[in-house]
Amino acid sequence: MPAIRARQLLIDFGEVISLAQPAAAVAALAVDAGLPAAEFTARYWAHRPGYDRGASALGYWTAVLGHEPGKAQLRRLVARDVASWLHLDAGTLALLDQVHATGVPMSLLSNAPRELARELERHPALRPFAHLLFSADLSLVKPDTAIFTAALGALGAAPADVVFVDDRADNVAAAAALGLRACLFTATSACRAEIFTVTAGMSQLAA
Repeated sequence: MPAIRARQLLIDFGEVISLAQPAAAVAALAVDAGLPAAEFTARYWAHRPGYDRGASALGYWTAVLGHEPGKAQLRRLVARDVASWLHLDAGTLALLDQVHATGVPMSLLSNAPRELARELERHPALRPFAHLLFSADLSLVKPDTAIFTAALGALGAAPADVVFVDDRADNVAAAAALGLRACLFTATSACRAEIFTVTAGMSQLAA
């Protein structure tokens, strides 16, 4: 692989650092919402962009349920939703340990509502990250190119100095259009090896 001039890694959270939501967790959410599983899943994702952009938990879950939840139900839904995203991918964590050891700064850019964002800020696995950037705090969601511009500002980096990793092709395309070195993540050893190869080269070039 040719040398790439880049000095920072910017990586997504959901289904990159975290695993996909467990089926049992989604089923429990559907039961608590009082909806059939398929309908719940469709409504969960249809209204998610607004929640990720900073809408309130009450507003989001009211839209998903079709009616305003009671306080106890809302607390359960929020807690179960947040917990469903905290199952981390051991392979990605091992990769990030390797990248961190090279001295390459790592930052997170995730579409996430405030409740999940606050939990992730306390998560020990994310302590090595220089910046934790969340859509709800920026009032922007991927793949809006403005969120990548905001992230570059927070990192103090030029696009060519950043490698961006995400599991969604539209997010990768948006980042690449701005000049970031964008990599589509798959949970395979080959993909992880490529990311490490690139970031190890970044470390050498930054030295």
